Amino acid sequence: MPAPFDTGALRKWGTFLKTIADAIGALFFLSAFAGFIIQIFYRYVMNQPLLWTEEFTMIAFIWAVFWAAAFCVPIREHVSFDVVYDIVPARTQRIFTMISMVALIAAFVLLIPYTWDYLDFLTRKKSSVLRIPMNLIYGCYMLFLVGFTIQAVWRLVQLFGPKWHDQI
Repeated sequence: MPAPFDTGALRKWGTFLKTIADAIGALFFLSAFAGFIIQIFYRYVMNQPLLWTEEFTMIAFIWAVFWAAAFCVPIREHVSFDVVYDIVPARTQRIFTMISMVALIAAFVLLIPYTWDYLDFLTRKKSSVLRIPMNLIYGCYMLFLVGFTIQAVWRLVQLFGPKWHDQI
């Protein structure tokens, strides 16, 4: 009996999308770094500080951080409080992880409508120098919520599977 879907093709698509996400994250960081270098050059070499580079660097850095947290860094690699977690057996770690994933998913799903409402409010405001709508600047937080929630759901599903040890 054939499989309901081709896991090899799914894995290839996942790898492709991960590569794209990593490249986008690197571009965000590179653009923040470039803005920072331009600002240093104009401030200390030309003695004419630029206003736009400071704002641009801040926006690029915000996007780099939230993009990386949502799509580049695996959920197991995020900072966690694991003093008790490290000393308990693997099966208990599995239960702890399941509980934390359910709590994280619930919290993030609850945050989505409130975040959307606040981003809608921010459509009326613009950044002071570049005049970019603030909802576009902070819209990366919504991407973070959705991307991280999807990662948490995927990890939770994997914890119920036969290869749950890979998620510990």
